[in-house]
Amino acid sequence: MSIWLPEWQNKSAIEDVKNSQHGLQDIRVFGAYFNSKDELLLTENAIDMLQQTQQQFNDSHHVILTLINDYVTDNAPSVQKDSTLLHRLLQDSAARQKHISNILQVVDQYQVDGIEIDYEKVAQEDLQKYVLFLDELYQALSKKEVTLHVVLEPRFPFNVKLPDGPTYTVMAYNVHGYHSGPGAKATFSFLNDLVKKIKKSNQDLAIAFATGGFKWVAQGKTVALTELEAEQLLAETNAVKQRDKGSGAVYFTYVDDSNVSHEVWYADQETLEKWVKYVQKKSYHDVVLWRAGGLGERTLQWIGEQTTN
Repeated sequence: MSIWLPEWQNKSAIEDVKNSQHGLQDIRVFGAYFNSKDELLLTENAIDMLQQTQQQFNDSHHVILTLINDYVTDNAPSVQKDSTLLHRLLQDSAARQKHISNILQVVDQYQVDGIEIDYEKVAQEDLQKYVLFLDELYQALSKKEVTLHVVLEPRFPFNVKLPDGPTYTVMAYNVHGYHSGPGAKATFSFLNDLVKKIKKSNQDLAIAFATGGFKWVAQGKTVALTELEAEQLLAETNAVKQRDKGSGAVYFTYVDDSNVSHEVWYADQETLEKWVKYVQKKSYHDVVLWRAGGLGERTLQWIGEQTTN
């Protein structure tokens, strides 16, 4: 089992890892973005998080830096999961080599054990170039004895042949979220369909599950919640805690002082355990959790008790 640490929740994420570290194999610092020159950018928070993680866990764990294709510039809103950025980075051999050199600079500067590529929304026209890039990057990192890890979306075409060498993880979320009405981040039918798809892959894949959940407000916005925030709401509102059979997720509803109804769905320790057991029965044993920060006590205890091979 491995876990991501989001740079915007530095303190509580590191605290969660401290309280569950015996069950964790590697720790993935999330992460590095891109600036207006298409070069990697680590925020002060991310640098601080990476350095703290290395100081505290380097002797016992593999520390990985995750690269995300979010485009962050000073005078404009950031673009998340930018396909056009990827097109520029991957378009030909020279562009790929330039990007790989930039990654190697970051590796040298921050002395990380591994690099993880979390590039999402890869355009169909860039797919083969993306695969080439992974192979070229793997060869370059291997010379420095740095590992390569790759995150794939559930919609990735798993019949595409992926290069040997890197380790691969597929995201098993968000079935419900900002884009939808209320529900769980993962359901058993979704996991079943996902496993069928990834069986076509030429690689073994780890499965990534999401902690926490969302609150849907009637005629209002959807709000992301950590497990602790959801549990706090449950206690404050005296709502009835229910568990969904189709997903193992917890859900509850309440009406606030303004007579507005709210519906909350989230994963607790029992949910995560059900999801993990479901995919393990189908021979997928490696798990990554999105994410540390705001995890409940029982969840941390459960993570800490996992055995690593």
